[in-house]
Amino acid sequence: MYYVGADLHKEQTWFYVMDKNGTKLDSKSIANSPDSLKSYFAAIPTPFTLAVEATYNWYFFIDLAEQFAEKVFLANSYELKAFAKRHKKTDKIDARLIADVLRKGFLPAVFIPDQSIRQLKELLHYRINIVRDRSRYVLRLKNTLDKLGADSEGDFTTQKRLRMIPADSLPEHSRYIAAGYIEQIIQLSQRINSMKTHLKNELLEDKEIRNLITIDGLDYFSAALIKSEIIDINRFASFNRLCAYAGLAPRVSQSGDKAAHHGALMTNRRKNLQWILLETVFHFIKASAERQTHYEELKGRKGTNTAKVIMARQMLKVIYHVLKEQRPYYRDNSERPKISYQIQPVAAAALYGV
Repeated sequence: MYYVGADLHKEQTWFYVMDKNGTKLDSKSIANSPDSLKSYFAAIPTPFTLAVEATYNWYFFIDLAEQFAEKVFLANSYELKAFAKRHKKTDKIDARLIADVLRKGFLPAVFIPDQSIRQLKELLHYRINIVRDRSRYVLRLKNTLDKLGADSEGDFTTQKRLRMIPADSLPEHSRYIAAGYIEQIIQLSQRINSMKTHLKNELLEDKEIRNLITIDGLDYFSAALIKSEIIDINRFASFNRLCAYAGLAPRVSQSGDKAAHHGALMTNRRKNLQWILLETVFHFIKASAERQTHYEELKGRKGTNTAKVIMARQMLKVIYHVLKEQRPYYRDNSERPKISYQIQPVAAAALYGV
């Protein structure tokens, strides 16, 4: 077996090839064109395994490499840098390091989603970005109105509120600026609404998505984002594994013989998964009187932020069981449909709890 480390950049990739003893066979830079990469892959002695750091542009590279390599690995950048610093006194990652760590069996690899999941993630991230862009224009519009003492209250993502802006009473330049912001907000809102319809049509037949939207607080977008981040629930042997992956595992602080669990968030985890759970958790809480009572009790004892994280873990636990058991979610047995479904619902009694 031969081992190949790839240091992927925008225009080129540095390769380092070694044998099972760590002896260097080749090291060179190849342009990132499909033809150049295919030619280089075809010239590597076989069989070989290849590893590449998870940079922003790895999609095309992985798809090409999988046509030639016996196995392709995607390396976790954060853990690879930590490994480099421990062993080389620097966090610099290069092709030789990747090849050597791969050969020794220490490579911190991450799961490689298939192309359909990658495309879904791109679409969802695009929606996140345009929603954030709209929020920026709304904030700029409100700031413009505030400077003039005009009314800046209300939801400026709706055309009804935008039409209430007294444009004619604004100074000429401010009127021109406000008109530009309003135009951008309207265009982005139209694109967001169009994407909502597109997502629903695309995901209507997806059983996992249909099951997820039965959970309080989730719609097609949030359900799709959760699915695209989890990818395959069977990767997680337990709920605790998924919780750690989402960055919601309780941090443990120990004093003497006593260990205390806190609700603080873990860093360097799935930020989008963590974000969507914390964004939707209040809808999850408000849908149940029991959850509301529990949340208020937690808030009184532990504070708002910690209580929110704990409830987000509860929500994730419901998600875990719904995906693991391939069933919709119902709060109790009375909500089960009387007709027979191919996918049977699971009652809240089996899912709910801290």
